Amino acid sequence: MRWAKLAAIVSLWTFFSCFLVLVHLWISVLRLPNRWVIISRLTRSLTFLLSAILNIRVTVVGDGWPTGGRRSRHISNHLGYIDGFVLGSIFPVVFVSKREVKKWPVIGLWITLCGTIFVNRQKKDQVALLVAEMSRKLKEGASILLFPEGHATNGERMLPFQTAPLAAPLRNRSIIVPVTLVYKSVDDKVVSKANRDLIYCYDEMDFLPHFWKLLSLRRIEAVVTVRPKIECFRYEDNSAGRKRLARDCYSRVLGKDIHFDVSDFASSS
Repeated sequence: MRWAKLAAIVSLWTFFSCFLVLVHLWISVLRLPNRWVIISRLTRSLTFLLSAILNIRVTVVGDGWPTGGRRSRHISNHLGYIDGFVLGSIFPVVFVSKREVKKWPVIGLWITLCGTIFVNRQKKDQVALLVAEMSRKLKEGASILLFPEGHATNGERMLPFQTAPLAAPLRNRSIIVPVTLVYKSVDDKVVSKANRDLIYCYDEMDFLPHFWKLLSLRRIEAVVTVRPKIECFRYEDNSAGRKRLARDCYSRVLGKDIHFDVSDFASSS
């Protein structure tokens, strides 16, 4: 079963990579304005097929479905690279990922062609460049998927959300769609401490050994809860506004209600 899945994934990778190169050329020749909108829709098809090969069954619930529209920012808790397969199969988005993923076999080339925005965590002085690239793609009509914790976790707790990446949707007055991702079962067994590392990939876990084990799994069940959207025009475009936005996004992903202060709204409008 592992080898059959691997063969299917490699075939998909080869076809999709070649096809994306041709699409990029086609967009450039015709000077089409919505490059990343087009690419993100194709990426959704890719990740949907990839999830099907891995037999990841996704249930979507919540009032905010389906996407919040173009120029929206989707944010989620983060448990590993499989999150990208799950959420990418639902939302047509451009990903934000750590720079190291660019060097991963197979996945690295895929996500580069898909327009992924790479984050260099070692160089804090490049935050401005990150925000600028996010803003540019939002202005071009693309939606962006961000894991604001910055690191994958083992699911026991959610890390505080980083504020710097939220500057882009704040400046563009975008819509933020918070989602909560939960893995319910692995091979018909409830996800627990005993089996969670088969799907979670966090800390210093190596990609290749983890992915090889993933290929042996028969079925994964996940639930994506789409929370009520957050409108960025309600927040001031400054450090205090980013911090308040980060706290409210954190609460929404946790499933908690947030309350807007009338005076805050008045000062930002």
